[in-house]
Amino acid sequence: MIVYVEALLFDNFCLDYLLARLTLIIRGKALHPLVFALSATVGCVVALFFPLVSVPWVLPVKVGTLLVCTAIFSFGSSLKEYAINTFLYLLLSFLLCGILSFLLGGSGKNGVIGVSFGGAVGAISLGVLFLLYAVRQVRGLLREAKKKDRIVVAELVNHDKRLKMEALYDSGNLLTDGNGKGIVLTDAKRLSELGELCALGEMQVNTATGGKVLKLVKIPEIKIYSQGRENILTNVTAALSDLPDEYAMILPCE
Repeated sequence: MIVYVEALLFDNFCLDYLLARLTLIIRGKALHPLVFALSATVGCVVALFFPLVSVPWVLPVKVGTLLVCTAIFSFGSSLKEYAINTFLYLLLSFLLCGILSFLLGGSGKNGVIGVSFGGAVGAISLGVLFLLYAVRQVRGLLREAKKKDRIVVAELVNHDKRLKMEALYDSGNLLTDGNGKGIVLTDAKRLSELGELCALGEMQVNTATGGKVLKLVKIPEIKIYSQGRENILTNVTAALSDLPDEYAMILPCE
């Protein structure tokens, strides 16, 4: 059987790239594509010269290639992380090679889909990579769309002063005042533009980074604009904090 070098390199590069990418997807980690490309290039070089390897060295070369490939995209990780990556990479190698053998066949015989041309493995690997990319993009768009539905414009009113800011509806904001009404979190620096507000003391808040003591103030009126509708809240209790630039207020979910 004739094996073309370009097909061999294409097949090995795409498959090794896919294996490395899938390994870190399962681990929930992300790296620059060049790291995966470097790992796949090592597999390509070994595959190119593998026919020259004598029988006693076949297993050591395969194991060594596995360890080097996984070491490249595990660089900087702990020994435990490296071991897990290596195991997943090896497991995925067996699974994918088994699937591809079933689809394409082995020893020159056609498999289920009836193709045997050089580069078929690479073409399938590329297809899976593009599918993974498409799924990631769609998930990102859906996440952004969902986030946009939760972001509104809030206009704060204090006598003759008005202040507009972006606000986020957050189900995680469960803060309530003494009457059981929801408390809004707002950026202390931005709120200073609204002028003097009635102080309501302080409250202890537990966050992921530890406990905080936040000052409380009373905002006479907040107008919320969302999807062409206006909702007016009066005498709102606000807790002063430091919020990110994307939005300067966090509203209770309800």
